[in-house]
Amino acid sequence: MSDARPSVLVIAQSARALASAATRAGLRPLAVDFFADDDTAALGPVERVAGGFRCGFTRRNLLPAIDRLLARTGAAPTALVLGSGFEDRPRLIARLAERWPLAGCGADAVAAVKAPEGFAAACADLGIPHPPIARVVPKEGAFLVKRRAGTGGVHVRPAAPGPVPAGHYAQARVPGTPTSALVLADGRGGRVLAYSRQWADPSPDAPFRFAGVVGPVAPPPADAAIRAAADALARRFGLVGLVSLDMLVDGADWWALEVNPRPGASLDALDIVDKPLLGMHIAACRGGPVPPPAIDATIRATLVTYATADIRVPSAPVWPPHVLDRPAAGSTVSAGWPIATVVAEAADETSARRLAEERAVALKRSLGESER
Repeated sequence: MSDARPSVLVIAQSARALASAATRAGLRPLAVDFFADDDTAALGPVERVAGGFRCGFTRRNLLPAIDRLLARTGAAPTALVLGSGFEDRPRLIARLAERWPLAGCGADAVAAVKAPEGFAAACADLGIPHPPIARVVPKEGAFLVKRRAGTGGVHVRPAAPGPVPAGHYAQARVPGTPTSALVLADGRGGRVLAYSRQWADPSPDAPFRFAGVVGPVAPPPADAAIRAAADALARRFGLVGLVSLDMLVDGADWWALEVNPRPGASLDALDIVDKPLLGMHIAACRGGPVPPPAIDATIRATLVTYATADIRVPSAPVWPPHVLDRPAAGSTVSAGWPIATVVAEAADETSARRLAEERAVALKRSLGESER
């Protein structure tokens, strides 16, 4: 039986979350990513891109993968949605938008909002608190060095005094809890839909490596100021669709760190609304009116589980339903790489995060890896 659902092409480093969101929105996902995990394939056709994180998406490895997928399925996507992996590739975004109808921020908007100097200047002009940035780290004060348009936290390091490496910038360290506002933008402004909190899973060479998200959480004390900032930034940069404003919150104080101009890591945790988020994203990108959703009170935590040693996935794995991004049977997960994502729901933030962490430990033990 043919699939009558409209097809949407979703591309990300790991496209499973976008494919799941498309399914919830009544769409047929056509996924392209670096993993082709089993549960991504269960949602719809998927094509794996050669290279992986270290290589990233390029015109040479991505376009042939898309062509193979569309030739195999005979599908004509009604929309193209991009996830992680394109923050530093505006020219590739432009190339893709020439061939398929992009539902998301265009190349110029992505390049502008991900330029550290331009974002800092916009924050200064709009009166939005933002940690100072520099190309030369001063001797006084604590700074972090970050890769320009980096993602996932693996590129962030404590900075030593002196010039930063090419392609990087320094940002002053400020106190606070990593928090993210999910924003729906329409090119003329943006509306905060919900907040989530994030935490890191440090490794010896990546002390700020992304771990997990929990949400929805209560708005910070500076909610009104953050909402005004999200609206102003969306208008300044012409953002469309779902984007996230990442910040540090310390009591009544807060600092905007960056905007991720795409559906982000909170999608799995926050897509528990009366109107599916990806449907709202596409509608906003097309200029249609989008009524505010009613978000469920259930707190959901998602946690990336990393291997501390090489792991061989069993030939016939039995995955609990709370395990997502499931690697293929018989595959090998190298040390330091994600094994899978675990999900947990609870009535409060602390319980949801604790349950997710317990499930991550149980997952690693089931694959023969003990905690180290």
